[in-house]
Amino acid sequence: MKFTGAALKTKLKATAVHMSMSIAVFAYLSYQIYYNWYPQPYFEVDGGWQGIRLVGAVDLVLGPFITFLIFDLSKSRRDIVFDLVTILVIQLGALAYGVHTTYTQRPIAIVLLDEFVVPATMEHYGGTLDSASQLSKYSDEKPPIIYAKLPLDEARLKEINRIKIEDKVLEDAQMQLYRPQSELRAALVELQPVFNRRLDDYGSRGAFDNWLEAHGKSADEVLIAPFDGRYGKAWLVFDRQGKYLSYFLPSATSEKG
Repeated sequence: MKFTGAALKTKLKATAVHMSMSIAVFAYLSYQIYYNWYPQPYFEVDGGWQGIRLVGAVDLVLGPFITFLIFDLSKSRRDIVFDLVTILVIQLGALAYGVHTTYTQRPIAIVLLDEFVVPATMEHYGGTLDSASQLSKYSDEKPPIIYAKLPLDEARLKEINRIKIEDKVLEDAQMQLYRPQSELRAALVELQPVFNRRLDDYGSRGAFDNWLEAHGKSADEVLIAPFDGRYGKAWLVFDRQGKYLSYFLPSATSEKG
């Protein structure tokens, strides 16, 4: 594809204008993703980074690239308007898909279930949850950190499995299992021997020691829990009362404050 000098200059100018507007939109969406939808450590290990890349590919690459390809001032005014509308429709459609996917896949709860800490998305609730705000009663954190207690009797366990299969509500999203915020501490204390063994299993002992040193604390002053994200692992750190403090990553060189 060849362009004259004037045509190329016009295309580059139009692309630059489009790019500047796209950057403003991308900056706003990046803020929402990083600070509100996927706060750390969930941005790093549970899909936030993937969401940023998806939105960036659509907003910063697709739209400006199409503008560069088809914008031509030598066309009639009607054709130029048609081209601009086409570009807008394509980009907004793709951007809407990217934003919707990123938003709906965000963790709306972090659930301690059995010996695992996992993310729960709106999809996990299978339509039983009208709004993520309904979960705020279980925890003051954003997203809320919730303790879910599995029953011991076989009949109730079968009912949980039935709900999972027939109603498409995963165990971590079955709210009849959710316990009050006050019970999270006791669960964490009970599971500390298990979680401490996993420090070595995951090769995270050095990262934990680094976190303790950086924050001037001893291991006896905190409670820890391994978070199994969809794209990696992180360790959540709580005080002895069960209040969330911070996190660190498994690698000894990637601890966080």
